[in-house]
Amino acid sequence: MNSYSNIRKISAIGDPFWERTQAAGMSGVVAKNRGDGLMEVAGKAFINMCSYSYLGLDSNPKILEGSIAALREAGTLNSSTSRVRIKLSLLDEVESSLSELYSLNALTTSSCASAASAVLPLLAAGVLTENTPPLMVFDRSAHFCLSLMKPICADETQVLTSAHNDLEFLEDCCRKNARVVYVADGVYSTGGVARIKELMMLQEKYGLFVLYDEAHGLSIKGKNGCGVVLEEMGGLNANTMLIVSLNKGFGGSGGAIFFDDSIKRSSLLRFGGPLSWSQRINTAGLGAILASIQIHASNEISVLQARLADNISRFDELVPSAAEGDGLPIRLIPMLDEVHAISAAQELMRQGFYTSPLFYPVVPKNTPGLRIMLRANLQDADLVKFCTAVRSVL
Repeated sequence: MNSYSNIRKISAIGDPFWERTQAAGMSGVVAKNRGDGLMEVAGKAFINMCSYSYLGLDSNPKILEGSIAALREAGTLNSSTSRVRIKLSLLDEVESSLSELYSLNALTTSSCASAASAVLPLLAAGVLTENTPPLMVFDRSAHFCLSLMKPICADETQVLTSAHNDLEFLEDCCRKNARVVYVADGVYSTGGVARIKELMMLQEKYGLFVLYDEAHGLSIKGKNGCGVVLEEMGGLNANTMLIVSLNKGFGGSGGAIFFDDSIKRSSLLRFGGPLSWSQRINTAGLGAILASIQIHASNEISVLQARLADNISRFDELVPSAAEGDGLPIRLIPMLDEVHAISAAQELMRQGFYTSPLFYPVVPKNTPGLRIMLRANLQDADLVKFCTAVRSVL
């Protein structure tokens, strides 16, 4: 039992910390959105420092108007039919525009997690690797939506878990197995990045196949916001797939799968679980994505990326951390223990800033901290004030 997951154990250990966090008013917060990361609870305003909207596009008027325009044109919120049977022309327009933007093939999904549950079983079965079931190696820090699929993948092929970014272990697996798939995040949700260039070398040497979760990397870097992985790689190759979020940095809705011409679109659609079910991004979400694509295709994206980079550098200047200089918008500030993490978050909230206290299983045992997300639309005065507040709780 519990060869690939142990939900009962995770729940038993993690639930007390969640209870303390909620009792402290730091989770389950019901707030009013005032735009640009500013929110309000019981008449008191605060700045959300845990927003995934790294470029501030969640409040962009063009994207909001794109949603409304799509609803009016389609005259329906949902088509309520499997896309394999019937689909709106808007869905085709969005996917062809997204594919053109990044010079690859794109399929949209209701979420990044549903993209993971669509792709991983097919990879494990060998459907996407020339009908050769590969050895599946999951990075220990891969996102929960990826790791949750381990038992299903293990029903199709052998599944292993590697230490975080342990490419020596991975290369040994490549030497001993004809086909290996590595499952990892491009940018990890608690900070840090995959060793992309070195993974490309293993792809070249052994034919390693890599599936990246690029939920946190899309939009923040690269031409047209292609993201951390594609910028580093210089484009998609036949041994790489990406699952991405379109509602974080991208500012739209749902998720997507990025793949090249070597993978049959029909295989994904017909046998990729959630892709053939009736749930998909609704009409408003598709309109938001289309508007965001237009922003990403314009000079506006590079302006937003530059603002984000400036804010990341400013934060690193004022609050040094282990991740200093990596150019990524996620910072995990270590705390002494879970009590310290929760009390520090409470104090920051009192000063007008929401941060997220993290503990196991979100982070490894005995490594609690505060997760901070930086955004392009943070004003310098607010960022300086926030950094001063963070230093006061260390």
